[in-house]
Amino acid sequence: MKRSSLLILPLLLATPLFAQEPAVKEKPAQPTAETDPAIIKTNSSYGLGFNSGSAFKQQMSRFGITAKDLDREAFIKGILDAVDGKDPAYTQEKLNAAMLGFQNMVQEREKVLIAENLQKAEEFLAKNKEREGVLSTESGLQYEVIKTGDGESHDGTEGAKFLVNYTGTLMDGSEFDASPPGSPVPMNLNVVPGFREALQTMPVGSKWKIFLKPELAYGENRRNATIGPNTLLIFEVELVDIQKPTPRPRAVSPPIQIPPTPAAEKE
Repeated sequence: MKRSSLLILPLLLATPLFAQEPAVKEKPAQPTAETDPAIIKTNSSYGLGFNSGSAFKQQMSRFGITAKDLDREAFIKGILDAVDGKDPAYTQEKLNAAMLGFQNMVQEREKVLIAENLQKAEEFLAKNKEREGVLSTESGLQYEVIKTGDGESHDGTEGAKFLVNYTGTLMDGSEFDASPPGSPVPMNLNVVPGFREALQTMPVGSKWKIFLKPELAYGENRRNATIGPNTLLIFEVELVDIQKPTPRPRAVSPPIQIPPTPAAEKE
């Protein structure tokens, strides 16, 4: 039986939540190598499997696929058959038909979530805007001023870096992301629309609580297992500083030397 690639789900290209400066990480200490062959085989096999599973989870969670969608025994058998170089246990036609059916099932499930999450977000925002202290912008961004800063706001300078402390939560209050305690995160404006609007509006030193309707977050795109389609996002954002890029000095051309004329040389 000839091998051919199975149908795969196309990856969604979602806007990154935060475009941050790469952190400088210390190199971990080198471990002492294990010498027992039995332990090496067992532990390294588990490590390879765990790393493969982590990569699979990260990729598939973007479609809402979880371990509950898998027949564990068949899944592990498929991996081991591929590692052993065996032919697939099913014909390619059956595999392709099953993968297409699986894809259709997942997409239909996501369509239901798209409608349900949008309704939940709209109901939440309708009640939230009635709370005292909650303001709204023309885009529909809702925000609550926790602390008013006395610094300058973004003046439109391209390439500016925003130093931010933040905590991101869902409507149920569960936290999905946060900056390290006491360590503002540098980021640019390559973020979701609602967060970008807040960064461009807040004065330095301010702390806001912002409520991003799905349209100002990821819309109908699923980000991961936690942030599904049409998920409303809530952030507490503190703008610590705005750093403008250092202007590069202009190159100065040397003065043009005009060669003397033959007559001038004779004189």
